[in-house]
Amino acid sequence: MKKILSLCLALSLSFACLSGCGGNQPSTNNPSPAPGGSQSAGGGQDLGTPQTFKFGLTVASTHPYSIAAQNFAQLVEEKSGGNMKVELFYDSALGDDAALMESMQMNAVTFALVGPAGIAPMCPIYGFFDLPCLFATRDAAYAFQESDAVLDLLSSLSSNGFRGLGFYENGYYSISNNKNPITTMDDLKNLKLRSMTSDMAIKSWECLNVQPVAMPFGELFMAMQTGTVDGQETTIGSFYTSKFYEVQKHLTLANRIYHTMTFLMSETAWQGLTEAQQSILMDAVSESKMAHKEYMTSYNEDAIKDMVDNHGLVVSELASGEFEKMREMSEPVYDLVKGYDATRYEALMEAAEAANAQYPAA
Repeated sequence: MKKILSLCLALSLSFACLSGCGGNQPSTNNPSPAPGGSQSAGGGQDLGTPQTFKFGLTVASTHPYSIAAQNFAQLVEEKSGGNMKVELFYDSALGDDAALMESMQMNAVTFALVGPAGIAPMCPIYGFFDLPCLFATRDAAYAFQESDAVLDLLSSLSSNGFRGLGFYENGYYSISNNKNPITTMDDLKNLKLRSMTSDMAIKSWECLNVQPVAMPFGELFMAMQTGTVDGQETTIGSFYTSKFYEVQKHLTLANRIYHTMTFLMSETAWQGLTEAQQSILMDAVSESKMAHKEYMTSYNEDAIKDMVDNHGLVVSELASGEFEKMREMSEPVYDLVKGYDATRYEALMEAAEAANAQYPAA
């Protein structure tokens, strides 16, 4: 199998949910300098004091997320001529998702990858990224991420102590179950499928006549094995690395939700850097993001082939017109998210529609 990039995890914050995307930024320290004086990049730019950053990950070093982070770290060191180094900490060595968020606010951790559900408690409109049937293609999702509306949303996170540097693809969600292939919306009726605990996640299943069963991801394998739930929904990467094919027979490439991870940095750490150092970080995020997209394509293809050929997984797709039907049935979820911030919602929706028009489904 090829090494690939991916990002997975459902995140939650340990601090209280705020009504908007603002908040009080905590008093924090500057990033920890590495030994030595200021250095210059190849172009002669003064990079200032050398820096060593901590990147907290909740997965193993071999996980696609970690491979993406390793690529980013290598690019940063190369582009800075060794002025900046990124230390990677795996397997929740620096804490779980909530702890990483809090540590970034205190500048004890510099980088983390966070899903929309993890950011939504402090910025509810961030749930927009998890709207069902939002993007017709991956290219549309990538174009949306570069829109002014999204960049403005990222900028708003600074008031909570975070700098949004960009996005890594987690991929489209696929639906699995043990009862039957899912090719129409009628096939979903009354299935017991795992759900996250948020109102948005639960409602998005109820709209499709599914019986949502809220539970932590870590309990899901056993729940499917014992029949507590009929199935679940996650990316190909998460399904494959979690070995869900051992307890699930059917997988439908429904593309219901395109899941993305936000690359967050401590705002205090960002402010302590020179412009040249900041530019290097942004370039490294951009390059590693596109490399990640390329590898994700190969990874998903290889993973599906292995599960079909060697583990007996039955893979199907939605019948013609069913994706559009699913989008119509999900309208109440759109109304829910719009209620969080109508003005920002309209701006984001306009950007999403423009991206879909630019990159329509074949």
